[in-house]
Amino acid sequence: MAREEAKKKKKGAIKQLVQIYKLTYKTNKSLPWWMLLAFLVPIGVALAICFGIRFTVAWIWILVILCGVMVGFSLASATLTQISDRAGYKRLEGQFGASSAVFSTISKGDFSFPEEPVWINRKTRDALWRGTGRAGMYLVGEGDKARLSIEMDKQEAILRRVAPGSKIPVIRIFVGKGKGRTPISKLRGTIMRKKATLTKMELNELNVRLTTMQAKQQALPRNVDPNKIKVSNRMMRRRSGANS
Repeated sequence: MAREEAKKKKKGAIKQLVQIYKLTYKTNKSLPWWMLLAFLVPIGVALAICFGIRFTVAWIWILVILCGVMVGFSLASATLTQISDRAGYKRLEGQFGASSAVFSTISKGDFSFPEEPVWINRKTRDALWRGTGRAGMYLVGEGDKARLSIEMDKQEAILRRVAPGSKIPVIRIFVGKGKGRTPISKLRGTIMRKKATLTKMELNELNVRLTTMQAKQQALPRNVDPNKIKVSNRMMRRRSGANS
């Protein structure tokens, strides 16, 4: 059973690589040449070592060349991944909601990025995502900076409410081209390179509080702002009368 599962996983990985190659080749015809170069360079280095040192034992030659071949395969697959990522980001550039596709590639355990935005305006094509990590709370926005800044202020106020007195950093990222913006191709790296300031326990506590708060907000009827809910004087009199 274990062998069969391992075989299935291997076949699945190979099939995935083939699919990635085919998709990337459509947009980048030089892909096979870059992969071939990445494969041959380590083999060339291995042969240079063998001829330079002049090993007298045959198995050492075989071992060094095999190492070169293995490194070559690794570099070729890494080259494929890198070029396919670039092609993917190029396709995503300028598309509404492209950030959510980047979040799905962040698989590290310390990061939590729901693909659904916390605020969206389809009419103006503005969207805001909220994520967390060891660096603090991330606010990633697509669209008009002024409108996004207003919504980011609201999200920051929510954070201060659920974690009063805390000094959790809030990282604001505006996705897009231009001054003060982060291109979609650099979004993943920008998120992951931020310096960690929270412990795992603090991060878990923050996630729990934000999840609880979001669940409460979802339980409210649509178009009701929880911050603007007021109890009427009549209701207060009824309650006080019942208590007396």
